[in-house]
Amino acid sequence: MKLRLLICSILALSLAPSAAQAGGMFLPARGARELGRAGSFVAGADDGGAIYYNPAGLADIDGRSLLLDVGLIFQSVDYTRVDSGGNLQPKVSGKQEVLPIPTLVFTIKPKKHPRWTFAVGLWTPYLASNSYPETGPQRYSQVNINGSLLFVLEAAAAVKLRDDLWLGFGLQNMFLKFRDVKALSACSVSCAPEDPSFDSLTQLDASSLFTPSAIVGLTFARPKVRLGLSFQLPFWVRADGTVHSRLPSDPMFANSKVVGDAVSVNFMLPPELRIGAEWRPTPRIRAEIGFDYEAWSVLDQQTVIPHGVYIDNVPGVGRYVLSTTLINRQLTDSYSAHIGGEFEVIKNWLVLRAGYLFESNATPDRTLSVFGTDGLKNMVTAGLSVNIKKVRIDVGYGHIFILDRTVDWRTSQAYQSNPIQPNIPTGVGGGTYSVSADVLSLGLNARF
Repeated sequence: MKLRLLICSILALSLAPSAAQAGGMFLPARGARELGRAGSFVAGADDGGAIYYNPAGLADIDGRSLLLDVGLIFQSVDYTRVDSGGNLQPKVSGKQEVLPIPTLVFTIKPKKHPRWTFAVGLWTPYLASNSYPETGPQRYSQVNINGSLLFVLEAAAAVKLRDDLWLGFGLQNMFLKFRDVKALSACSVSCAPEDPSFDSLTQLDASSLFTPSAIVGLTFARPKVRLGLSFQLPFWVRADGTVHSRLPSDPMFANSKVVGDAVSVNFMLPPELRIGAEWRPTPRIRAEIGFDYEAWSVLDQQTVIPHGVYIDNVPGVGRYVLSTTLINRQLTDSYSAHIGGEFEVIKNWLVLRAGYLFESNATPDRTLSVFGTDGLKNMVTAGLSVNIKKVRIDVGYGHIFILDRTVDWRTSQAYQSNPIQPNIPTGVGGGTYSVSADVLSLGLNARF
């Protein structure tokens, strides 16, 4: 019976994507121009970046335009764990592979229908991932998510209902490939809770080609004041994939055999509300304040559905078929407030930007781990644009200060997955987390 429970949990518990899509992994203020304004680009959106922030802003683009943007994230994660016995472990630091995060948007305003603007684009959330040692003290929370990929394809349109009232909407589809590697434990009552000979390294590979959603926005535009509002609908993720486990090295697992590897993983990414107000006292000065609300509490649990997966030759059982499993996440809603602006220093040539953002965390102390190194964020940003005829070159930079967090090892509910000791939970999230991030983005916007 213990062997049956072990393998079922290895296959089921390792399937749920750890909170790679949580508030702590989606960094705020994406896009070069928007980054320079600390994400204050809901009321003032007037280029291809509007498909992410507020599609109503597309109405302010004349003719045709092309936006190309690449972001780079440099994240530092240091974790000093206090294990389940209260022992201080060596510090581990995340090793990050820096990859370009793209944005590509094309817009057109038909001459025969000048009240309409249409756009098609591709964008990826700003997120960073780190790798850790397979045998490190953090192994029960994360080893790596290398090979994961996520991007959104969007078709959008905006219409001027009146000269000062614009409506925009976008239809979206998320393409997701997710890989999660971490260690589970099969420690029995006769061994230490974190005995490495009872570790089982597991890898989940899941993907989804059709994850639809939508965004709608509204802008009220007056000569010196603009008000913006947008609502991003949730993404209902239904991903199919496979899972593989390396069973523990302890001799008691030598004859175990798993048949089948197909699984489905279901979860939801949150809806988001954005509002902003921009002031334009002169044609060369723009300043915006904004507020964002993200309902991360919708990711309270994830559903794991095995398809024809069973364990054969289980002592005393024979064949055991795996059933649907629910995984708790317990995330909470988050919010952010930000202010940013820009000043045209040299008319028709050089624009400078700056901004500040505060964002709350979505991961409570009780479920914090190195997979979701979330925390209260303070972000300071700067940027500039150089205009050369009809081409604008953007540079944006932001530094994110993330509040250090210390979790008491006795209260951690980020539990080690261990079916052998189901009534003796082993917390693996205790310790001190120190995280910071730098974001650099480069962009090019051409109108023709």
